[in-house]
Amino acid sequence: MHGQETPRRIANIGIGHHTNPTDGSRVGNLVVGLFGYVDSIRGLQINLLNSGAGKEMRGVQLSGIASVTGITKGLQAAMISTITTRPLYGVQLAGVTTVSPGIACGMQLSGVANIADGVVRGVQISGYNYAGILNGVQVGLINVADSHPRGVQVGLFNFSRDTIGCKFGLVSINPSTRIDLMTFAGSSTKINLALRFKNRSTYSIIGFGTHYIGFDARFSGALYYRLGQYFDLSPRWSVSSDVGYYHIETFEAEQVTRPRRLYALQLHVNVDYRINKILGLYISTGYGMTRFYRGNESYRNRALVEGGLLIHYK
Repeated sequence: MHGQETPRRIANIGIGHHTNPTDGSRVGNLVVGLFGYVDSIRGLQINLLNSGAGKEMRGVQLSGIASVTGITKGLQAAMISTITTRPLYGVQLAGVTTVSPGIACGMQLSGVANIADGVVRGVQISGYNYAGILNGVQVGLINVADSHPRGVQVGLFNFSRDTIGCKFGLVSINPSTRIDLMTFAGSSTKINLALRFKNRSTYSIIGFGTHYIGFDARFSGALYYRLGQYFDLSPRWSVSSDVGYYHIETFEAEQVTRPRRLYALQLHVNVDYRINKILGLYISTGYGMTRFYRGNESYRNRALVEGGLLIHYK
């Protein structure tokens, strides 16, 4: 009759065992095929291409490309992406991305990105993790949370819009983080450009320097990471100390006395003077130990001195 339409069902290519409850829905207990869609899963669904469940999945859902479901209570896995439209109870696995409006209890694990635009009370492990509200754990290269009232972020780069939760990584940023662009000269590397991220009492520095002293005939340089603690003596003066790891490239042919690359461990004691809200001065002294990667033998040890300009970024 005109004005009444029969609900359209998505075609399935496969075999399996289904049940049909009194509400007219289709429940898959064991489904195997090329691609398929059912209203709910209570058991196992495996498809070479796509697997879908409109309402709920209780059990295991596997797919070669993508798996999609409403409520997930079990294991959902796919080679490309897994998607659930309700908060996750269970585990999402994907080669590229997992997507969920939150994690009620469970884990997202993927090769590229986990997205949970809601409350996360579980674990996210990937290259990039995003949570609306993080009350669980993020482990990855880049971790981002709009709000981080509880839980832990562990990664190379951690970001949140509040300062409450714990963060462990090379760089951690929140609204109270002060970022300084550092340009300075030194007795280890001649010309340096670095970023310093200052939090409540600690800071980290990521930078690079050109022409490592002792290898001046050709271009040479170093990439480095420094981690330290600072103390404000007054609104203008502060002192700090840090330890750093330097990877040094000489860009020369390997020789017994002149290696192609080395590493160095350096200890610094620093003094900052703030000229105004934007500019400051920086001076540092310390000691460095440079060693061969091969055999961990000593190359040279000596005192260090650095000094330059700070540009505050807000």
